[in-house]
Amino acid sequence: MAPLSGRPQDNVWSSFIKLTPNSVFKTTRARCKKCSKEMSSLVKRMKEHLIKCQLEIEDNTNDNIFFKALKAVKAHTMIPLVINNYIFLFKSMHNLSNDDNLSLNNSTSSTLQLFSNEVCETNKHIASTSTISSFSSSIIKKDTPQTFTNSIGDFVIRTTQIDKKKFDLQTATFVYGTNTPFRHVEHPEFVFNTTISETKSQLNDKSVCMSMDGWSNIHNEPVVCISVYDVTEKAVYLVETIDTQDNSHNSEYLLNLAVEAISNCQKYNCTVRSFVTDNAANMAKMREELAQIDEIGAVNNNVCDIITYGCSAHILNLLAHDLEVDSIKSNIKQVIKYFRNSHKIGAKYKQAGGKTLILPSDVRWNTFSDCLQSYLENWHILSSVCSNNRAAIDTTIIRKIEDMEMKRNAEDYFRKLKMISISLDKIQKDSCTLSDAIDVWKDLLEFFETNCNLNEVKKLKDRYDMAVTPPHFLANMLDPKHNGSRLSEEESDSALQYIFSYHPNIMAEIINYQAQCGPFKPYLFHPDTVKSISPMACWSALFKRNLISVDLNILTMQLFTAVCSSAGIERLFSSLGFIHSKSINRLGVEKCSKLVTIFKHLNK
Repeated sequence: MAPLSGRPQDNVWSSFIKLTPNSVFKTTRARCKKCSKEMSSLVKRMKEHLIKCQLEIEDNTNDNIFFKALKAVKAHTMIPLVINNYIFLFKSMHNLSNDDNLSLNNSTSSTLQLFSNEVCETNKHIASTSTISSFSSSIIKKDTPQTFTNSIGDFVIRTTQIDKKKFDLQTATFVYGTNTPFRHVEHPEFVFNTTISETKSQLNDKSVCMSMDGWSNIHNEPVVCISVYDVTEKAVYLVETIDTQDNSHNSEYLLNLAVEAISNCQKYNCTVRSFVTDNAANMAKMREELAQIDEIGAVNNNVCDIITYGCSAHILNLLAHDLEVDSIKSNIKQVIKYFRNSHKIGAKYKQAGGKTLILPSDVRWNTFSDCLQSYLENWHILSSVCSNNRAAIDTTIIRKIEDMEMKRNAEDYFRKLKMISISLDKIQKDSCTLSDAIDVWKDLLEFFETNCNLNEVKKLKDRYDMAVTPPHFLANMLDPKHNGSRLSEEESDSALQYIFSYHPNIMAEIINYQAQCGPFKPYLFHPDTVKSISPMACWSALFKRNLISVDLNILTMQLFTAVCSSAGIERLFSSLGFIHSKSINRLGVEKCSKLVTIFKHLNK
């Protein structure tokens, strides 16, 4: 009879019983003769099971069986084994000579357990450390005297208390950095001290700008937050979060909070040189009173003069509201809401290739500009959908979309609003100083004088006068990049009058700077020079060379560390809303403040 064709049956079947298919299992299965465990009839899986089964059941297995078991997994470069809860990694057997007659130490062979392949892959990197022994340290040649020169501690990785602290810190960094719920940790504050220490080192011996603003949390409780800006690092740090409870937010109460916050900044060893808030009446009055406090130096590292001013970003947002045309805003909002809330019409709009239409929000800057842009960019699609579905769309909506006068007015309004939006984006950067703000305002003035009517130009000039102060003009004058070139004669006189009133001893140096004589060489003002360095770096270099006085250096540090807006604290409020959310609503104000401090520190 001719021999049967096909693949011969593997020898592993000698240790298994073949089970025919039945009503439960539709394929052939195998049952282990040693432990009676059933499994699928895959040869690889059966071999892996046989190795584990032999090592677990046969305590007195001979050396040759163990050798064959290791050969079955020779594809791995390392083999993990456990002896009395200690992990050992051995080199693969296929690298050894077949002529070597090898055996394991009989005293440990009965306790070996082979890990799964996944564990082996996970622990491959451990093989490169000095704590892992080679294969020859535990497998020895036959008839060789068994001597051990290493202790059990040489084969394991021990964790110390320092290592544990590092593990805890790394875990905490993940938890706080991703706003993971607190139930995942035992010690919710153990990373906070590390964050505070790093913040202290970053703010050490620096001049900072302080900002204050109010907010309501998820429970509608009034909260006042105070932050400081580090212009050199372009970073914002939350330093105070106050639950005001039933206290009225009048100028006197806010002034007390500001003075206390300035005093508390001494623990960071930084000096507050400027103060910016929004332009609410209580904040504006508080700024005036703060600038007149002579005793402020006692709590501010002996620095008495703090320049105070309003936030240019808020004022630009007010300008956008000044120019609003109610009919345009209400009509476009109505159209967008209709297409958003009507499922069938919204689906037709998306099928035609329409992009998302943005609804404006009064509490978010630039959203109406984005709303107009999305409407105008998709107007042709909106018009096409109305033409093809007249019977299904409200006639009022069709009339508004097809009103060409409204479309032209929206385009004209959008050009103005877009310029304000671009200016606001520049102003609200954490690195935008007083000198840069003047340049942004001047660009906006030039655009309005060219493209807008006299009434709109007057509205802009009113907001400009509200935003800028003599320190703004002086900062622009002392910035080598701008050099006060765009200041009017009246504005330049205002800056010099400020110097004469508050810093008369450096007036001569300011005049020399304007004339570009004395230590102020012309190469300092070369365009290639000034565009690549910050004004603070330029003045610091002159001071280190003893070319300017101490008083002038202090003044320039004050002017060029003052940011022109309080937008940074608005972003902190966004983080507060993210931390103190509906799903995490039982946090107190103090703990929420700590979480925001850590969150901003880990995600800056």
